[in-house]
Amino acid sequence: MMMTTNDPLVTIAIPTFNRALLLKECILSALAQSYQNFEVLVVDNASTDGTGAFLNQFQDPRLRVVTQKSNVGLLQNWNACLAEAKGEYFVLVPDDDKVAPWMLERCVTLFRSEPKIDIVIALCDMSLPSDRGVVPATRNRRLSTGIWDGTEILKEFLEDRLFTMMCSIMLRTKALRVQGGFPVDHPFVGDMAAWAPLLLKGKAGFINESCGTFRSHADAQTAKLTVETRIRDWREIVDQIPNAANSCIENEQKRDEIKMMFRRGFARHVITALADSRKDGAKLTKVFGEIWRWRRDLFWIGGSSRLSLIKPLIILMLPNFIINWIQHLIYRRNVRCNSEKNLPFEPENYYDRM
Repeated sequence: MMMTTNDPLVTIAIPTFNRALLLKECILSALAQSYQNFEVLVVDNASTDGTGAFLNQFQDPRLRVVTQKSNVGLLQNWNACLAEAKGEYFVLVPDDDKVAPWMLERCVTLFRSEPKIDIVIALCDMSLPSDRGVVPATRNRRLSTGIWDGTEILKEFLEDRLFTMMCSIMLRTKALRVQGGFPVDHPFVGDMAAWAPLLLKGKAGFINESCGTFRSHADAQTAKLTVETRIRDWREIVDQIPNAANSCIENEQKRDEIKMMFRRGFARHVITALADSRKDGAKLTKVFGEIWRWRRDLFWIGGSSRLSLIKPLIILMLPNFIINWIQHLIYRRNVRCNSEKNLPFEPENYYDRM
């Protein structure tokens, strides 16, 4: 795609900390855009693993590096990315993720078609390093690529019919700054707490194809959070984000629908988070304690949500020895498959496909 004088500048921001081995792939994916008018901004959160020396090897004029004097925290570093961004539009790509070469081109096209929108949501693949595989994004059956009411996009996300992450979302820089950037008091859902309110303001863009790859691994900051923290963080935004709709959505029925969407999304998250904790070895007594604690919220699960919860509910009910046995079988299968393909096997998350 040839650049014209009317092409808006886009900032691809990459916050990083001690990920020199993964950072190269992330930066190269950002520099490989078919859309030409962009900058790649790397904000190093005081890494100690040689990240600075690695970044000095790049001579590309499109790459700009900012280094924190001390580690300011994950979401604070994301906000530093936002503060440093020069582009009219903003894409945040964590250092272990990647963007597709067509990401900026697809998003800018939608911004041009509807100049008043503040956000474009695209689908995202998921990389599972445990078996060197990538789970491709599933195309949405209800929404095609184009401009939609933002609440329709949000509904598909909350109903688990649309998978997206920060690396496949483009935001209007000014709009994100006006609402305060990424809320630092939400360690698990700080990303969603930032972009979801922009969908409630009216129209938004949607791209029904993958524009990024999210890497799932045990060293991710959110993966280190306790299940109690994850659930509590989700619960806090169940009222916060829908309340933001009161000032921009006049229809009371629609506001009530949005509140119910978030309640159902939270109930589903409780079940899936507890199922994940069971796979990590949590005892049934602890799991049932959390279920009892959030029992009133679990009644919010709607009919369309129940089918998608069959698998995590089964995992919740299984004894630990059966879960371990199933995980062992999956481990042996993946080792055998990778051996046949001459691929190394990383066992850290081999039960992710369970």
